[in-house]
Amino acid sequence: MRTFIAIEIPSEIKSALAALQNELRRAGAEVSWTRPENIHLTLKFLGEVDERRIGEVEKVCVESAAEFRPFALSLRGAGVFPNSRQPRVLWAGLSGDVEKAVEMQRRLDERLATIGFEREEKDWRPHLTIGRVKSNRKTRDLLALADSHPIPALQFVVSEIVVMKSELHPAGARYTPMARASLSRAS
Repeated sequence: MRTFIAIEIPSEIKSALAALQNELRRAGAEVSWTRPENIHLTLKFLGEVDERRIGEVEKVCVESAAEFRPFALSLRGAGVFPNSRQPRVLWAGLSGDVEKAVEMQRRLDERLATIGFEREEKDWRPHLTIGRVKSNRKTRDLLALADSHPIPALQFVVSEIVVMKSELHPAGARYTPMARASLSRAS
């Protein structure tokens, strides 16, 4: 099954991002918008994983999460990957304890490598994907709107990581939590 590990995002942040998406739609660019209920912070995309290995993945998540206390992230701006000349992914940025999120992702990636998952080749940059750009038509208008539209600096606390199953359907992907790993409560 298609599997990834993520940090879930609270509904008020999803609502703020849905409002941003609605504003950006006015540009008329060809974008496949992420359904607001599907917006999350991906820590690691695992791809196709045999169901019998989910327990191993969960164990790695529990070990990694236990090394961190809950931390706060906030929405911060919007941008595109790889660049503004050839935008492919439209994202909302994050600020706050980003370095903790980066370190948690790095340790998770290292542990997953010990059980046979490939390490990430590129540095992980925390972001929330809000859309995928399908062509360069009207992207300049899209980027201008993204630059000018303020995003509320809503904050949320990361207290767990989630192993998710991704099922592709004609109406879009459907994500189902399979396991949760709480960050440490110890002081």
